[in-house]
Amino acid sequence: MNDMNTTRAQRALPEPTIGDRLFEVGARFRTPIISIVVILALSAAGYFFWVQKTKTDEATASLALSKVNSWIQTGDLEKAIDGDKTTKGLKGIVSSYGDTPSGNVARLYLGTIYYSMSKPDMALATFKSFTHTNKDLQASALAGEAACYVQMKSFPKAADAYEKASAAADNEALKSQYLNKAAESHDAAGAPDKAVKIYEEIIKNWPGSSAAGVAQRSMLRLAGEGVKIVQP
Repeated sequence: MNDMNTTRAQRALPEPTIGDRLFEVGARFRTPIISIVVILALSAAGYFFWVQKTKTDEATASLALSKVNSWIQTGDLEKAIDGDKTTKGLKGIVSSYGDTPSGNVARLYLGTIYYSMSKPDMALATFKSFTHTNKDLQASALAGEAACYVQMKSFPKAADAYEKASAAADNEALKSQYLNKAAESHDAAGAPDKAVKIYEEIIKNWPGSSAAGVAQRSMLRLAGEGVKIVQP
């Protein structure tokens, strides 16, 4: 077992974007918003072909979500949230059609936008209300929760949520990336020993991956900061 000094004071992490794996048009919000679309495509390929278009509520929610997506792409996030006179926004879709597949996916969009607006409390509640049988989508919501905790500087809670996201995910790249974020959060919470254990797990289980490379560099950084790491 590694022997190290764990008495360092807490330090702040750079604000993560859910776009790191969750969710990357315009200037300020380009990264997290496009990443939502990427995650949905990777985690639930063919999702919109799966939904039951014959059901009125789902058809209505899907159409509204399509319109909202165009607002997101142009950076009109307020309209994406509140809608206009003819089309419900994300809040309206979740409120009226939250039990439909498209209504549920709207929660991911809404949570990400709240997060990007530095409204972590609202984002957190939205992510917590998300449920889906697709494990990678559920993991993305857990990672969203974790990012909110980081924004709130609740690093132990962030680490726990990132570890749960890794455990929930099927996608191996996502599993390892979420673990890297968990380790960063443990380090920020003043627990570098926990961080190093996770970094070692990543290097062991995903050797040669980009995540392993990140883990190795992070361990070198910790050693350079005075953390005593005993090699096995």
